[in-house]
Amino acid sequence: MSMNWNRRQFLTLMGGSLLLPTACQKVESRPVKRAESFIMFDSLIAYQKPKIGLVPMGLDDRGFFKTPKVRETPDKEATQNVARSAAKKYEYFTIDIEHWAVKLGAAPEAKLRENIDKYLSIIEWMREAAPSLKLGVYSLPPIRDYWTPVNGHPAAMKFWRRMNQFLKPIADASDFLAPSLYTFYDRVPGWVKYANASIEEAQQFGKPVYPYLWCRYHGSNRQLRNQFIDGDFWRTQLETVRDRGANGVVLWDWAGHDRPRTYNIDTTQAWWQETVKFKSSL
Repeated sequence: MSMNWNRRQFLTLMGGSLLLPTACQKVESRPVKRAESFIMFDSLIAYQKPKIGLVPMGLDDRGFFKTPKVRETPDKEATQNVARSAAKKYEYFTIDIEHWAVKLGAAPEAKLRENIDKYLSIIEWMREAAPSLKLGVYSLPPIRDYWTPVNGHPAAMKFWRRMNQFLKPIADASDFLAPSLYTFYDRVPGWVKYANASIEEAQQFGKPVYPYLWCRYHGSNRQLRNQFIDGDFWRTQLETVRDRGANGVVLWDWAGHDRPRTYNIDTTQAWWQETVKFKSSL
């Protein structure tokens, strides 16, 4: 059962505030300061969507290969075709390849480094073909991990940070980092803790940080999968990303999840209404 929390309590729980006694406030590992500017990106997959001033974000998960069904070895010609096409429509572009093993322990280290080199090749080839594109890799680094920052066990946190540092070559080659902050549970304080830790990890690489948010619950939650996040929780997510010092946020959704399928943004949904209000407040 969900608990009814005040949005301000969620946000201040993680950073300290007048709402909490000093003994209860969390001590941050470094001061938190909002970025000088905050960009809201549109990576929403829908035929019709209102124009509210979002910046388009390009994204592809299979155009980098000769055969899209066999996505193991990237192809330079295919990759550069993607880059040239994207540069006609976008300034920012996310490489969304999620099946290559890069986590320490998931495969022999030589294989992990081989996969990292594949990402680096794609970035190099795209930049060669379309120098104007600003490039990032979805969810790398940091590796998306909900329970490690929520539980906060020192050994687990140390290993998570070690895995993220292992991915430093990807961060160094990228123009921006795109942590994935999707929602697995309706436990708002847990989400805030996971988001804050993920953003802080990304910030350590010295690149602009544009986390991906999804307005629905992740499909791994059998009870809540693909349901819209309620408006108050969604507003909390937007405010958390901004207040933790990220440089922007990428909004992603596929309208095909709707039943019946309309492939259009449903502007009556609370998450969209909160998005419009948040955008107008920037």
